[in-house]
Amino acid sequence: MGERVLVTGATGFIGSHLVDELLVRGYELSALVRESSDLRWLKGKGINLIHGGLTGKESLPSLDGFDHIFHLGGATRVLRQIDFYRINRDGTEKLIKAACKMKGLKRFIFLSSQAAAGPSPEDRPLTEDDPPSPVSPYGESKLQAEKAVLLYRGRVHVTILRPCAIYGPRDTYFLELFKPISRGFLPSLGKGPMYFSFCYVADLVQALILSLQSDHPSGETFFIADGERHSLDDFAGLVSSEAGMKYRKIHIPIRAARIYAALADGLALLTKRPAAFSRNKCAEGIQQNWVCSIDKAKTRLGYSPGFRFETGVKLTLQWYKEKGWL
Repeated sequence: MGERVLVTGATGFIGSHLVDELLVRGYELSALVRESSDLRWLKGKGINLIHGGLTGKESLPSLDGFDHIFHLGGATRVLRQIDFYRINRDGTEKLIKAACKMKGLKRFIFLSSQAAAGPSPEDRPLTEDDPPSPVSPYGESKLQAEKAVLLYRGRVHVTILRPCAIYGPRDTYFLELFKPISRGFLPSLGKGPMYFSFCYVADLVQALILSLQSDHPSGETFFIADGERHSLDDFAGLVSSEAGMKYRKIHIPIRAARIYAALADGLALLTKRPAAFSRNKCAEGIQQNWVCSIDKAKTRLGYSPGFRFETGVKLTLQWYKEKGWL
């Protein structure tokens, strides 16, 4: 048997892809899951399921015997903004504290987000040396989670990854952007162009594996993307072209977007279902530049993106169609 690995967030989009790759590489896998978790991407794969939780009064079972921990679990949508801190910050702190008590743990790898660093300047990509400046509760909660992890970098080897806009098969988040574009329209906040760093999920999984295998100091933080800079219009043009239609850009005034987001959050409290476009998402969406540099990841992790933007989008769109999601 290979080394023992624990993955949180294994039932999610990114986590399930990481699980598949770790299994191929011969690791012995366990996943920390809640009783209510959707296990559709894990069924039949021989993964040991550990029931427990990281938030509130949820119990965390004994985690001794693992060589590595990938902490991917977290919240991107919540009913109340305070829940971002309860889940992302407090949950991470609970896990890293438990990890430090484990005997023989070699690595703790935390999946943060570019949102923790905030938007980039207009004239250059963001680097790891830039002071973080998150613009949303989600980003702030992820930054605070990073700080919690770094407090223990002298007791266990920790690595932090800040991925950008991740897309690929199984993703329901970007699906909400694919859908309107494939129907012929693109909602856009404000009037100026928006620029992003994108990353196909397989490349992020590569970076996660390299974080486990590469020789780098404890406490390092890395941006992960495909190394290119694309506008939202580039994305829409590619999707609409593959869908065989033209799209029309619909400009949404920022004030109107904020009002809609506030109403959506209010409705979410009534329906108990987090809004797709919330005040949190609006705060991020009105920023015009989310571009990051991957030079550090290339140099110190040996990271090399394998999927160009055009290829990744085509593969994702094809998967959505095959599964009947589009």
